[in-house]
Amino acid sequence: MTIQTEPSTPTGLIFDIQAHSVHDGPGTRTTVFMNGCPFNCEWCCNPEGLSRKPVVMHRDGRCQHCGKCIEACPKGAISLGADGVETFDRSLCTDCTTYECVEFCYHEGNVLSGKRYTIEQIIAICQRDRQYWGSGGGVTFSGGEPLLQRNFMLPLLKRCREIRINTCIETTASLPSDYFMEAAALLNWIFVDIKNMDPVAHKARTGADNALTLKNLKLLGASDLDCFVVVRIPVIPGWNDSEANIRATARFVKECGLEVINLLPFHRLSESKWRQVGEEYAFKDIPGMTLEDLKPHAQWVREEGITCYTGWETPF
Repeated sequence: MTIQTEPSTPTGLIFDIQAHSVHDGPGTRTTVFMNGCPFNCEWCCNPEGLSRKPVVMHRDGRCQHCGKCIEACPKGAISLGADGVETFDRSLCTDCTTYECVEFCYHEGNVLSGKRYTIEQIIAICQRDRQYWGSGGGVTFSGGEPLLQRNFMLPLLKRCREIRINTCIETTASLPSDYFMEAAALLNWIFVDIKNMDPVAHKARTGADNALTLKNLKLLGASDLDCFVVVRIPVIPGWNDSEANIRATARFVKECGLEVINLLPFHRLSESKWRQVGEEYAFKDIPGMTLEDLKPHAQWVREEGITCYTGWETPF
């Protein structure tokens, strides 16, 4: 099985497409999850989407321990541990394009996260789902960071606008400003995460600072674009949940001329996916948060003059 490389016709590397989503923008939506991200957040809900290449996910619950993948792997990257469980040496998988371990796994213990789609294939999926969207529904691009795939996303967003598909994006906004604003002009809704206002703390847990994110939020606030911007804060216990950071974020949002913050409670639903991509989950000892836990944080935001929603409570 050979993975298609990017041809002259733009294609996007996509690791999931979900129909009937109700949390990622107004109405009922089709959510397209794009591979690749400029950040490497240690709590990421979709670790299989961080890489700009397809990723092999090993699902031990589906694995029959038949050894077929061990025999098939040309790199010798898979071995059987003393406990009878397959072990992957991911350092040997870096230049693999054939993925025999997936092809010869008939039980879907090994699956590939990432498949190439053309623009018209995505449009066809949207048109198929459109009858179920209802009023205000549309397509949401998530990830990963959708806008990393520039040669695919810009023409796709233009195509959506041509046929009146409502578009929403979940983005880091950590992108070159000219390009980010060009894409923003094609969108109806934009959700931007601010992980932490402290650039040093931000880099320590995400692998990059927050300079571009903050710069582009200022540009969005100063623009006359006809799109609705929501700033999201994934609230991570012990890292960005302090009153000082939450208030600083709210004040920054207000200075930008933006009006809405959505607080998202930390959860551990992605822990199994981190294991599947061969990584240790950094927050395995941190309990998840409830909406009740976010009440003081929401109050801090509102006291700074910003409208605040928590969890899946949203402005649409």
